[in-house]
Amino acid sequence: MGFAEDAVAEMFALSMRTRGKAIDKVSRGAKGEIPALHMLAVSSVPLTPGRISDALGVSPGRVSAILDRLEKKGMIVRETDPSNRRNVLVSVTDAGREADREAFTQMHDRFVRVFERMGEEHTRQFLDRCKEFVGYMLDEGFPSPPEGPPCAL
Repeated sequence: MGFAEDAVAEMFALSMRTRGKAIDKVSRGAKGEIPALHMLAVSSVPLTPGRISDALGVSPGRVSAILDRLEKKGMIVRETDPSNRRNVLVSVTDAGREADREAFTQMHDRFVRVFERMGEEHTRQFLDRCKEFVGYMLDEGFPSPPEGPPCAL
């Protein structure tokens, strides 16, 4: 194997070792609620479940289950679209906006602590390499990141 194959193997091994601890806390612990809630919180207009499904890359059934949980917690409301009664529009409540702010504040604070430990020089090098990596991924046909702000604090 060449260096590129070795790098891919090392990257996957690293992500698998850390996935169970870090990613699962967000994705499994929240069962997809955090990304859906955030998407609604940063949107200037109510969204359809189909739009949420497409943006998050999950099935409509999965989005329906996520929205059910968020609605039971009082974080979102679903209403019939007055211009097309076949559509449902989903919007975030004040409680949902506050939960989104808290989740991203916690994530922000964790990133700050990590970058402080890395130091300014290594952090800047890391971010430069990440930007370069994403550019190469886009050149290879990987999907572009969703538009809009990545987070709202």
